Amino acid sequence: MTLHPVEQKKAQQEIDHVVGSDRLPNFEDRSSLPYVEALYREVLRWRPIGPLTFPHATDKDDVYNGYFIPKGANVFANVWAISRDEIVYPDPEAFRPERFFKNDGTLKDDNVMYLFGFGRRICPGRHLADSVIWLTIASVLATFNISKAKDADGNLVEIDAGTDAFTDSILSGPLPFECSITPRSSLAQTIIRHAADVVLQNLKGQY
Repeated sequence: MTLHPVEQKKAQQEIDHVVGSDRLPNFEDRSSLPYVEALYREVLRWRPIGPLTFPHATDKDDVYNGYFIPKGANVFANVWAISRDEIVYPDPEAFRPERFFKNDGTLKDDNVMYLFGFGRRICPGRHLADSVIWLTIASVLATFNISKAKDADGNLVEIDAGTDAFTDSILSGPLPFECSITPRSSLAQTIIRHAADVVLQNLKGQY
């Protein structure tokens, strides 16, 4: 969101309209927040956490689209290439949540679940991960403004969003960077503190 203030603002306006400003979003709000959903999908597509997913292995010789794959071969699903298919995702390096909408304004069926793998080794926690990531994004957007940090002279600190700014491994994530995260209002700050207190109390009760 540091790099995409326009998209951040649009998602916040949708949350304000649907949820209001006196509570955090919940799972029941998800179907009523299509732009937040599209933004969430674009976050996952734009810089996938598992660019190659985890390896599979063939249990017998196989032929796929004319390619011979011997028994025991390691096979990686190239999620990076899938998420950059220009037929499906024109201008793939651009961050555009709108790409997940049909012409009539409804969401496409593409929910980017390919990011969680395929076949028998698909991530068993994908539904939990999907829900938690969406709720985290919606809650942060509802209560915080995320923007570029400023240096000692008051100048904005620019951020590199290229692939070199991310870790290079099976799991990929951004390298450390500076940004500014501030509550959107005093009410948002109160809601955040209350939510944190509830979580801490629940944890104390469990341990």
